[in-house]
Amino acid sequence: MSIIPESSIEEVRSLADIVDVVADYVRLKKRGSNFVGLCPFHSEKTPSFNVNPKLGIFKCFGCGEGGDIFSFVSRVETLSFPESVRLLAERVNVTLPEEDGPGEDASETEAIYHALRFAARFFHDGLAQMEDAQVSRDYLKNRGVSQDSIKSFGIGYAPDGWDSLLTAATAAHLDPEVLEGAGLIIAKKDGKGYYDRYRHRLIFPIFSHVGKVLGFGGRILREDDEPKYINSPETKVYNKSRVLYGLYHAKNTIRSKEEVIMVEGYTDVVSLNQSGVENVVASSGTALTEDQIGALSRYAKTIVLLYDADQAGLRAALRAIDLILKQGMIPYAVSLPDGEDPDSFVRTHGGPKFETYLREHRQNFIEFVLENAAKAGRMDSPEGQAAVQRTIIQSIAQIPDDLVRESYLRSASSSLDIPDMQLRPILAATMKGDRKKVVIRAKRKSDRDDFHARQTPAITERKEASHTPIPAEKKLLQLMLEEGTAMIEWVMGSMPLSDFTEGASRSMATELVRQYEAEELDRRIFFGDSMGSDIQALAAEIMMVAVEPSQNWKRRKNISVPKLDEDASEAAAGAMVILKLHRIEETEERLRQEIYQRQTAGEDTLELNQKLLELQRFEKVVKDRKFIASE
Repeated sequence: MSIIPESSIEEVRSLADIVDVVADYVRLKKRGSNFVGLCPFHSEKTPSFNVNPKLGIFKCFGCGEGGDIFSFVSRVETLSFPESVRLLAERVNVTLPEEDGPGEDASETEAIYHALRFAARFFHDGLAQMEDAQVSRDYLKNRGVSQDSIKSFGIGYAPDGWDSLLTAATAAHLDPEVLEGAGLIIAKKDGKGYYDRYRHRLIFPIFSHVGKVLGFGGRILREDDEPKYINSPETKVYNKSRVLYGLYHAKNTIRSKEEVIMVEGYTDVVSLNQSGVENVVASSGTALTEDQIGALSRYAKTIVLLYDADQAGLRAALRAIDLILKQGMIPYAVSLPDGEDPDSFVRTHGGPKFETYLREHRQNFIEFVLENAAKAGRMDSPEGQAAVQRTIIQSIAQIPDDLVRESYLRSASSSLDIPDMQLRPILAATMKGDRKKVVIRAKRKSDRDDFHARQTPAITERKEASHTPIPAEKKLLQLMLEEGTAMIEWVMGSMPLSDFTEGASRSMATELVRQYEAEELDRRIFFGDSMGSDIQALAAEIMMVAVEPSQNWKRRKNISVPKLDEDASEAAAGAMVILKLHRIEETEERLRQEIYQRQTAGEDTLELNQKLLELQRFEKVVKDRKFIASE
C-alpha cells in the first residue's frame, strides 16, 4: 500500500470537519462550544460523548475513548490509520497516491475492501465499454436513468462469462481467497477453482453511509434467469441487516428534512433521487431491522414507509411500525395507487407530484391499522374490533417518550371511540408485561454469563470487593467540586469514569460530568437527599475533611504527593497519577494471579505476559504524566 505523505494527511485533517464526520454516526446537539451526543462506543442513555470543533477532537467521559478525527473514523469503522485517512480524503476530495494493492501486512478487512473497490471499478467500466453490456445500457435508457445517476450510484455490468471478474482480479494480483471472502466469487463444488458470482447482470454497488463499497446487488437481464436479484452474502464487511441502500447519497437531505422515505428496490432509490426526491433509502432486500432504524435515527425523526398493499406488505409495515416507535421515531405509512411502484410513479408524474402524494396520503400508524382492518373485515365483529384495539395499544406501548405516548393514546381513544380511561389500564398492563419480558431476558442472559464465567476463567473488569474510594480520587472529587467546570473538563478529559471506584465515588463523578455537559453546576445536590445517603456522606467527608494521599507513594514509587496547600492544577495532576497507578497495580495483580493459575494448569500464558508487559510500559507513561490532557 502506498505511503501517504504527511502533507496530504494534514490537508485532509484541515479540510475534514470533525462535527460533520461524527454526525454521520451520532446525533449531536450543540452545548456551549462543544457538541454532545450518545457515545457510539458504549451503551448509554445520558449523553457523555463530546466533540470539540475548535480543537478537532472527541472525548467520551463515560468510557474514556478520545482522539482526533482519524482515530474516531479508525475506531468506529474498524480501519487502520491509512484506511481512515483515505476514507476522509475521498470525503473532502483530496487526491492521495494510488494504492498499489493492500500489501502483505494488510488486514483481511483491508484486503476485502480493496477487492470490492476493484470489482466496483471493473463493473462500472464494463457497463460503458463492453460490447455485451448493450442490453444493460438499453435497460437503463428505457428506465430513464441518466448518465449522472449511473456515475453517482456506480451502476455497472457483470460480463456474461464464468470467470471474467476472477481473471481480471487475478491479473491485478488479487488473491482468489480474498475475492471469495468479499462475496465476489464462489468455490466450485469439486474444490478445483472458482467462478464469478455475478454473470450477465446489471450491478448496483451497495455503499456504506460513508461511501465504502460493501457489496453488490445484481439484477437479471434475461427473463429466464433466476433469481431476479442476486445480492452479496454476509461478509466480514457486509451485514445486510445494518446497511441501507442509498443512505450515502441521501443522508444530508435526510438530515436537513429530518425525514426519510423507505422503499423496496434499488431502481426506486435511483429514480427518486434523479427526480429530486433525495431523502430515500431501501432496506437491501430485508425486512426493516432495529439496526437499520438505529442508523436512520442519527439523521431523521420521521420514517415514511411505502408498502405493497398485499398481506405480506401489510405485515412487514406493521412490524416496522413497532420497531420505529420503539426507537422513539415517528412512522407514517403510504400505499401508492394500484399498479404503481415508486419508480413508475415518479417517471410518469415527476418528483414534486410524488412528494405531494406522500404528504396528502400518509397515515399515522393508528389510521393505517384501522383502515386496513376495516378493508379486511376485521371490524365487523366484536372479537375482531377487540383484536384491532389490542394491536394499536401494543404499538402505543412501544413508545418510550411519556408525552408522545399520551398523545397517541388520546388519538387512539378518539379514533376507536373509546374513552381513554378505558384504554389506560390495558396500556399499563401491556407495558408491565413488556417490562417483565425484558427483565426475564436480562436475567437469562445474566445466568448464561455467570455460567460462562464459571466455566471459562477470564480477565474481567475490575469489581471492587469494597466500594471505599482511595484518597487520590477523593482529592479529585474535592477539586472538581471546588474549582468547577474547568477542573471537571480537565480531570474527566484525562480519566475515564471507570477509574473511579464503583459506588458513591463513580456516581459523584458521573453527576459532575452530567452537570458539566448541561452547563448547570450545582454543588448543593450532593449534600441533599436526592443523590442518596452514600453520596451525601462522601460529599460531606471530602468537603469537610482535608484529603491528602498517603506519603507511601513518595517512598515506593517516587511519585509527587499532592499537598493540602498546593496549587489546584498540580494537586489534581498528582492525584490523577496516583489513582491511575493504583488501577494499574490492581490489574497487574489480577494478571499475575491468572498467569500463576494457567502455569499451574499447564496452559499457555504468552498473551497474559504480553498484557503485563504493556501495563508496565504504560506505568512509565503515567509516571511521566503523558496521559493527562493539556489544560
